[in-house]
Amino acid sequence: MNTQAQNFDEVTARDRPATKREQRAASIDALLNEALTLFITQGYHATTVEVIAQAAGLTKGAVYFYFKSKANVLTTLLDRTEELTVEPTIAAMNAAGDNPKDRLNAFVRSQSVIGAEKTEYMLLAILMSAEFNGSGHAIEIRLIELMARMENALKETVKSGQKDGVFRNEIRADEIASVIMATNKGCYVEWYMRGDDLKGQDFARAFKDFVFDGVAA
Repeated sequence: MNTQAQNFDEVTARDRPATKREQRAASIDALLNEALTLFITQGYHATTVEVIAQAAGLTKGAVYFYFKSKANVLTTLLDRTEELTVEPTIAAMNAAGDNPKDRLNAFVRSQSVIGAEKTEYMLLAILMSAEFNGSGHAIEIRLIELMARMENALKETVKSGQKDGVFRNEIRADEIASVIMATNKGCYVEWYMRGDDLKGQDFARAFKDFVFDGVAA
């Protein structure tokens, strides 16, 4: 398609009325985006359905129409969190092969990129884990499963490195994995709060050096 024809199609697409499917998608995205911000800044329990709807420029009924409940709004956001932050990291570790150093490096690199681009989603999981801790709620179970995917991948990587003699073995693999996860979570919080002050590459490099210095044999 030539440039003139492409520009004509783009203008036509902008000018024509949105279809019902497009309107639905836009409404859902607006609700999710506003809910993401509100859950992070105000907390889940302090955020009402009315506030989410008002922030998105929609009615309370729209939230129930699309999601049935506030809990389903959060669950949908957690599904996105897994898709945008957890799955890419697991995929990067698997693509790195069997070498434990390469796998750990892939974890750090992937999380650093996600920290710069998708901070709010992982931060949501971190904050909601604290808010729902000990509640027994289905959301707590979902959050535990979500975080466990990365922690288990880390634990197996550390075990492999300990077996090969490249990672220190005086500390249990599950404890090392937990410390790395705790450090990673703290980085997300710091990045979110001080994103304008922290230089992405320098911060990511510091995180990498800290992790590898801590696990190296």
